[in-house]
Amino acid sequence: CDVWTVFLQQWRLIPYLAAVYALDHFTKTTFMNLIEFQLGQMMRDNSDRQAEMGKEIHAIGCSSKPLGSWTAQRGIQECREACGGHGYLAMNRLGDLRDDNDPNCTYEGDNNVLLQQTSNYLLSLFNAKLHDGVRIQSPFHTVDFLDDFQRILESRFTAQTVEECMNPEVSVAAYRWLVCFLLEESQRRLEQQKALGKDDFDARNDSQVYYCRSLALIYIEHTCLQRFFELTTDQDTPAGLRSVLRRLCALYGLWSLSNHMAALYQGNYVSGRRPAELVQMAILTLCSELKDDAVALVDVFAPTDFVLNSPAGNADGQLYKNMWSSVMQGAQVLERPSWWKEFCSDKPVVGSLRARL
Repeated sequence: CDVWTVFLQQWRLIPYLAAVYALDHFTKTTFMNLIEFQLGQMMRDNSDRQAEMGKEIHAIGCSSKPLGSWTAQRGIQECREACGGHGYLAMNRLGDLRDDNDPNCTYEGDNNVLLQQTSNYLLSLFNAKLHDGVRIQSPFHTVDFLDDFQRILESRFTAQTVEECMNPEVSVAAYRWLVCFLLEESQRRLEQQKALGKDDFDARNDSQVYYCRSLALIYIEHTCLQRFFELTTDQDTPAGLRSVLRRLCALYGLWSLSNHMAALYQGNYVSGRRPAELVQMAILTLCSELKDDAVALVDVFAPTDFVLNSPAGNADGQLYKNMWSSVMQGAQVLERPSWWKEFCSDKPVVGSLRARL
């Protein structure tokens, strides 16, 4: 049957399609930020703004690499498993995609180490705010909302219906609260570790799990979601595309947010069972609404069949026909192997063969 008719498959795969759109737009906007910074370097701009720009790009880069590579890793694996046994056939090349992406998680900086750079940046801004009253702001505005952290921490989840929950602004507001909450918690954890007599290096190392590491990931997820949301409300975005982009944005936000429900309950941003139910129901509703557009949305990014070189990924959808054709094009597929007799008339005596290793 068609893979999209199975509700479980929709829930497994369509959120990754939303993530593709969110990360693609985020990548393009970040590239423009980098160009602005590089132009300043070429013009020998020594201003404070140029310096702050470099710090912010460093923080964005150190957290976006983990987000992108881990999302790709999980997405490839989910696609591979969703294809059943066919996903493990070498001809369908999902294994090749996994092999190509896996090094991204460790080279040019291990993801978990890189995230510490981002959390250090955020904590330095927070410390300056708490101790010196310095306003939190940055050239690309990814941290500006943190200056109002006290008011944000007083806010609560307000959606009462599934329709309200499907508004991307709900996810954006929840993410802002999460960043503020984990920033405050990470700062508190760091101070506790230092109070135990640990030096700065050990205190930071012992503040990563559940605190600084999560803070960095949630910061970049918020940045990615915020920029995608701005795209859906931009007047330059064609009106005919805004509806589907808005649903993709809402799905990406809620799907990502669902991984942090423990923190939302821990900080009392949500209470009772209703908010969790609304998030789950909204995710399922959005997956169902997007399923009919899924193929067209994939085609926007899909390479040609020749480049993809995968029977399972061929645009015509003729899975078994394409797989059979691929098998028949293999070398000597219609000939007997040289060892065929060993399994027929001349079977070896059990125990007579020994491994050569």
